[in-house]
Amino acid sequence: MSGSDAQTITGCRIVTGGTGTIPAGTVTVKNGKIVAVQDWLADISATTLDATGLTLLPGFLDVHIHGGGGRDTMEATPEALQAICRTHAQNGTTGLLLTTITQSREAIGAALHQARQAIEAGSAFCPEGAQILGVHLEGPYIHPERPGAQPRQFVRDYCADEFAEWLAIAGNTLRLITLAPERPGGHDLIRACLEAGIVVSQGHTDATATETVQAIQAGVRQATHLFNAMPPLHHRKPGPIPIFLTDNRVRVEIIADGHHVAPEAIRLALQAKGADGILLITDAMAGAGANEGVYDLGGNTVTVANGKALLPDGTLAGSVLTMIQAVRNMQGWFNLDWDTLARLSSGNAAEQFGWKHKGKIAPGYDADFVLVDDALHLHKTIIGGQIVSHARPTFPPKPLSA
Repeated sequence: MSGSDAQTITGCRIVTGGTGTIPAGTVTVKNGKIVAVQDWLADISATTLDATGLTLLPGFLDVHIHGGGGRDTMEATPEALQAICRTHAQNGTTGLLLTTITQSREAIGAALHQARQAIEAGSAFCPEGAQILGVHLEGPYIHPERPGAQPRQFVRDYCADEFAEWLAIAGNTLRLITLAPERPGGHDLIRACLEAGIVVSQGHTDATATETVQAIQAGVRQATHLFNAMPPLHHRKPGPIPIFLTDNRVRVEIIADGHHVAPEAIRLALQAKGADGILLITDAMAGAGANEGVYDLGGNTVTVANGKALLPDGTLAGSVLTMIQAVRNMQGWFNLDWDTLARLSSGNAAEQFGWKHKGKIAPGYDADFVLVDDALHLHKTIIGGQIVSHARPTFPPKPLSA
């Protein structure tokens, strides 16, 4: 379904992401936009997608994704970025932020340059893939004691000249940065990001609770992969986690693969932050949507096996998670309602980044959808009114620990 003529999707449950759920209704699309959402069923015709018995959700938005389909953002080639976009569209993602990794000045600059070219090309860059909505700069201005899978040898403190060069290369495509605000120059970097309209996320951080409060006061509004690459919660040395969980100015990223964060800890985050305070992300690396094997992540060797991506020392190195599997895991673990699932996977990200025409199924919004059954098997991904993917295999959620 695509083109200039009005087309309809009918018979499905419609999760609007804003005005409740329509048990069975019709969505009308024209020129890639939603023109009507109605609580009655349309007659079946040549321009109608009969979705009887299925559920229509707002397309998934992933703001933290390094790669997929065997390719990585840092390759800085059109072919790599197209493979990433296709792979994640096949798993329900309709919009994403390409995410860099801590690397040399030149390597990050090349990745930013290629991402900008892809973004400026628009839908023509990869018609069958997820839309690139910007870039997430993860590092290199992070804490050397909390690198996770980021190459430690490239971790460094804020350099104003270097960052200014990257801003010039990226244009207005740099939308999110992960930084450690407690490091030298951290607050200067926050100010520079706010001036450039970049959302600031605290991550790969060793900050104390006090330093985290100061960072939020300075402008931090997101926590990168909560619980990971930060001090664990301790009742006498609380660190950043309780601040992130209790400050409503901050949304937190969660990797819901069952490996990075135990479901019991995710339940804590859900109860503390509510449906509006969490962003489901994949933190996917090249092995997502690809075969098990050995991959490169920022110069580090990563082995993908049994659903995990690991460095040689056993450190988790991103994930092989997809958004449809993250949503399926969340529903399986917590029996969440449809509206909450839509908030976690789409609506919150749209609000966080000011994407005013995404994250909801309502007139005037982009015709970006995922069509699923009650078991959250993906039937179709639709971007700009065009079907870009049909059913893909999914897997049951990882069981709750005993």
